[in-house]
Amino acid sequence: MATLEEERKVALQAVLRACNACIHVQRNLVSEETITKKDDSPVTVGDYVVQALIIHELSTAFPDIPFVAEEDSETLESKADVLAHVLKFVNKEFPDLKQEEVLKTVAKGSGYKGSSSKRWWTLDPIDGTQGFLRKDQYAVALALMEDNKPILGILGCPALHIRRNDATSPLGCVLIAVKGHGSFIRSLYDNTEIKLSVSEQSDPVQAILTESFVSRGFAHELNAKLTSALGVKAEPLRIDSQCKYAMVARGDSDVYLRLSSLDYQECIWDHAAGQLIVEEAGGVVCDFRGNALDYSFGRKLSGNAGIVCTNKVLHDKVRQAIQQVNVFGSK
Repeated sequence: MATLEEERKVALQAVLRACNACIHVQRNLVSEETITKKDDSPVTVGDYVVQALIIHELSTAFPDIPFVAEEDSETLESKADVLAHVLKFVNKEFPDLKQEEVLKTVAKGSGYKGSSSKRWWTLDPIDGTQGFLRKDQYAVALALMEDNKPILGILGCPALHIRRNDATSPLGCVLIAVKGHGSFIRSLYDNTEIKLSVSEQSDPVQAILTESFVSRGFAHELNAKLTSALGVKAEPLRIDSQCKYAMVARGDSDVYLRLSSLDYQECIWDHAAGQLIVEEAGGVVCDFRGNALDYSFGRKLSGNAGIVCTNKVLHDKVRQAIQQVNVFGSK
């Protein structure tokens, strides 16, 4: 059986490879015309390329560990033009892979439903579709689960500077966490790792809130009520994808809140990597009811409602604000 150190090494290499593939797909297929026409094929190409690359690399190294990933091979097989692009980009990294092998590799992400295996991977190949198309923030999000809890999390953020407010700092970073061993950040192109820590902000008035760039449901409206209850003065930091978790883990933000509707069920690949990275940096992640995120239901966080991600000193105050706003009414 592979060690967690070996899994970390191979997984990190796979995410680095995938991030570079995303950059090439974006340069060659994403344009202003793409966004105007709302053509989703470029981001679909990117999703499938990343899913194929990462699953191929990890399943070669660790053949007994199954996957839960976002994309399915049936949709890809039905789109000949997209499949041709995917094969071209995958073959830049693995020239010997044929079309049938690429389809089988992508399919490995949808065959496993979760919870029946001691260890399994979960992958969001490109988290933040709109950010990817706008050439803004997006993430390659990979987590290794054990007993339905994340024990290894990696976020590849190709458009994120190492330091948020320093445009001269390296563009493109990766955040890595192993359970019990802390969180770290490194450049896409330099293997020097720097230990991460969440902020020590204890005054909610001075806190920086992170939320989704685009509001789904009542998300921005609800967050406005919660920040008002907390007394937060600063405008929210709006950003796509699990880069929001990165902001909290790095101390660039103090709170990340996500609840689009009371009945929406979050996908597990949207949170597993980010959760571990924040927790290993000293933060807290739970749902709006204060419950731990439960990954035992399969592809959805069916037992949870919303996401609360904070540093430890603000956590209780955020939970009090949620109770004050009475998010769930009489439920």
